[in-house]
Amino acid sequence: MRFLELDEVTKEYPTRGGKPARVMDRVSLSVEEGEFLAVLGPSGCGKSTLLQMAAGLLPATSGSVRLAGRAVTAPPPEAVYVFQQYSRSLLPWRSVRDNVAFATEHRLGRRRAREAAEEPLKQVGLDGFGDHFPWQLSGGMQQRVAIARALAAGPAMLLMDEPFSAVDALTRLDLQSLVLDIWSRRRLTIMLVTHDVEEAIQLADRIVVLTNRPTTVAEEIKVALPRPRDPIATREHPRFLELRHHLLDKLLARHAG
Repeated sequence: MRFLELDEVTKEYPTRGGKPARVMDRVSLSVEEGEFLAVLGPSGCGKSTLLQMAAGLLPATSGSVRLAGRAVTAPPPEAVYVFQQYSRSLLPWRSVRDNVAFATEHRLGRRRAREAAEEPLKQVGLDGFGDHFPWQLSGGMQQRVAIARALAAGPAMLLMDEPFSAVDALTRLDLQSLVLDIWSRRRLTIMLVTHDVEEAIQLADRIVVLTNRPTTVAEEIKVALPRPRDPIATREHPRFLELRHHLLDKLLARHAG
């Protein structure tokens, strides 16, 4: 079943010259319920803009966005957005536990939300760190807090905006494995935007490739790699290497053009 649908979505911004600048041109894509979709494209092509429209954070100039069969005109309760800059999304004056509890305080109240925060912290490997503050943690651990806060809200879908781009390579692999484990256990629907070809192949069931601006969909590719996926062995699989070659060739050619 299609859980998220973007149909003929166009985005334009006003300019001083009067004629609006079109950055996205009639983009259509869908995400099936329980699917892990990666959106891949060159830097500056509008990947984050597309994700923000899917999240109801930014209106489309034309076209439609629907989630669970309903039009998206504001952030829907079924989806949670995980930002790229974890240091800006966490509240530095709150403890790790209270950052996670923030997702449900409006619904559960402060005490019950703090109690409920323990389970998502455990799921991301941070049980025992609830009394720490974000500034006492490494970048990778801070992003784990952000993921735990997203899980605390009980979403059906995660919208992830290059969530691993600000950490080192080994931490990136660790966080990728964490998200895959959470996805496989909770059967969430995930839409991830990334500029990293290997990350897209490693994580996704399907990859949507975007062009440079004005952005359109260049290609959709089924990954068809066996699961569970190992951070080392999967990257040595012939299908992985084939997809890596194809995607890099396509993206570099488009970037050069």
